[in-house]
Amino acid sequence: MTRRLLQLNGLAILAIVLHHAAAYALQAMFQWTDRYSPVTVPNYDQMGSPAYYGLIGIRLLLIWAVPAFLFISGYYAGFMAKGKQSMKWNTMLPRVKVLLFPFIVWTIIRYTVLRRLPTSIDEVMDPYHFVPVLIQFYLLVPWITPLAKRNWRLLLGIALGVHLTVLGLGYLSSLGVVLPGQQQFLALTPRWFFLSGQPFWFPFGLVFGIHFYNRQQQLVKLKWFLLAAVVLLGALVVVEYALIDRANGSQWLGPVFSGLATIPFSLAVILCFLSFSDKSLPLSAELSQVGAKSLGIYMANIPFVYVVAVLMYRLTPWLLGYHIIYLMILIIAGLGGPLLLMAAVRHSPARVRYRYLFG
Repeated sequence: MTRRLLQLNGLAILAIVLHHAAAYALQAMFQWTDRYSPVTVPNYDQMGSPAYYGLIGIRLLLIWAVPAFLFISGYYAGFMAKGKQSMKWNTMLPRVKVLLFPFIVWTIIRYTVLRRLPTSIDEVMDPYHFVPVLIQFYLLVPWITPLAKRNWRLLLGIALGVHLTVLGLGYLSSLGVVLPGQQQFLALTPRWFFLSGQPFWFPFGLVFGIHFYNRQQQLVKLKWFLLAAVVLLGALVVVEYALIDRANGSQWLGPVFSGLATIPFSLAVILCFLSFSDKSLPLSAELSQVGAKSLGIYMANIPFVYVVAVLMYRLTPWLLGYHIIYLMILIIAGLGGPLLLMAAVRHSPARVRYRYLFG
C-alpha cells in the first residue's frame, strides 16, 4: 500500500503541474489575446474552440489531485496512530515543520518575483493554500484521531457534511443565488481554512489508515467496477460544468469551479488507483521518485510557470496563440524547473538548507 500511495502522490503532482499550466493557457486565450491578435481584452472569441474544451477538460478531470494529496497525508497520520492509545502533539510537529519552512521561503520568493508586498492575509495564504490546510489538519490529528478510532462513520459524516455545506454555498454563489449571510460565511471561510479546504479528504485518509490499511485485496476485486465509475463520474463532472457554464454565459470562465460531481469522482479515482495494485504501472519507479519530491515541485512550480509565462508574454507573444505549444512549454517549466533546481541544491554547498526549501 505504501508504495502504491507514493506512486499516487507522483501522479497527483504531475496532475497539479498540468492543472496550473492549463490555467495560464486559459489566461493567454482570454486575457492576453491582444498580444497575438488585433483585439481588445478580455476577448472570448475562442470560447467553445477545441483548444478551449481541451484546457477546460484538463482542469476538470485533474480536479482529484488535491483530494489525493490530502487523502495520502491523512492515511500516513492514521497509519502512525494505529495501535497507539493517543496521538501527541510532538508526533505531528515534525510534519508541520516540513511544510511550514518551505511555505515561508517560497512565499517570500513569490513576492520577490512579483516585486510587491501582499495586501492581505488571503494573498499570503491563497497561492499555496494546500499547505496551510494540511498544517491545520496535522495540528487537529490528536483531537480527531480518537473519534476516527471509536466512531469513524460519525467523523466521516461530519466531514462530508461540512464539505457539502461549504461547496454548496459556493455553488449557489456561482449560480448567482444569494442567501442571507452567505457572502459573510464565504468571506470567513477562505480556501486555506481547513473547514473549506476540501475537509472530507484528510479525515477519510485518516480513517483509511487506521481501519482499512490492509484491505487492498478487497479493493483489487472491485478494480473494474471502480474503473467504470471513474469513466462515468468523469463524464458527469464535465456535463455538470457544461450546464453551469451555459447558465452563467460566455464571460464566466469557470475553470476554478468545483461541482458536486467532483467528490464521488475524486473518490473513485483514488480507490481505482489503489485497486490496480496487482498491475505494475509504466514508469512506476519514476513516479515514486517524483512522488517523494512532490512538496518541492508544488512549491517551486508556481514561480517557475509565472516567470516563463511573463517572459513569453514579453519576448514571444506570437507563441501565446499556439495554445498546445504554450501549454507544453509551461508543463516542462513547471516540472523540469523545480526538479533541476532541487538537483542543483542537493549537489551544492546549499544542500544543508535543502529541507527548508523543499521539505
